[in-house]
Amino acid sequence: MQSDNELRNGTGRGLDKYTALALIASLVLYPLLYSLDFFSTNFPSLVKCIWEFGYFGEKHRQSWWFLWLSNFIYHWVPFLFVWFALFKNRENWGSIGLNLKWFVANKYWIVVTFCALSLAAIVVPEIYYAELPKKSHTVSFGPISTAERLFMVVMAFTTGFTEEVLFRGFAFTRLQRLVRNSYVVLTITIISFWLIHGQPESVGRSLNYIIAGAVFGGMFILLKYRRLEFLVLIHFLINASLVIAP
Repeated sequence: MQSDNELRNGTGRGLDKYTALALIASLVLYPLLYSLDFFSTNFPSLVKCIWEFGYFGEKHRQSWWFLWLSNFIYHWVPFLFVWFALFKNRENWGSIGLNLKWFVANKYWIVVTFCALSLAAIVVPEIYYAELPKKSHTVSFGPISTAERLFMVVMAFTTGFTEEVLFRGFAFTRLQRLVRNSYVVLTITIISFWLIHGQPESVGRSLNYIIAGAVFGGMFILLKYRRLEFLVLIHFLINASLVIAP
């Protein structure tokens, strides 16, 4: 059995077909399809069924639920490619710098955080609004109602966990088997991270995601491809700020 350091550095192992497929899916197909609005043109019936089955608030917010429900699906699909590659190669999560035991060791703090955010999701709309507005006062894709804010707690974790695994943990440790220069790999991940947020036409938002990709990637390099769980936590908390935003 190889050590996590050997697996991260690619010692004794090349870029196998499962790893190559996962990299293509997560760094190329996933960002490009997102930027080309693949979901908005191919999955309307799926979200419509979910919308009609559930209780998701006012009809004018259907587009909001469409955006985030499709995002939920879209984030976990490429993650499954990564999981499959690790499974087929008998590599553990430590090989991408992720210590799952950290989440178990800190489970009480994690539960408290989720409970606090859920309570905020219930209370905040009552504090901010006499009547629910048509859109968030913060950003157009921000949540308004309690149901939307509760779902945003789930999405904050989903995006934080999957994006750090895809664009930092798996991408850096596996691309290093082809490109030894960490900063070349950083550039590749920044471009993919920028495209996955679907804002190539907006200069302001593009800069936000380019800077974020550089900061998170740079931190992973400084951490020597370890402690990915810290980046997951930071990413989650940043995303979760939308739960308490007006």
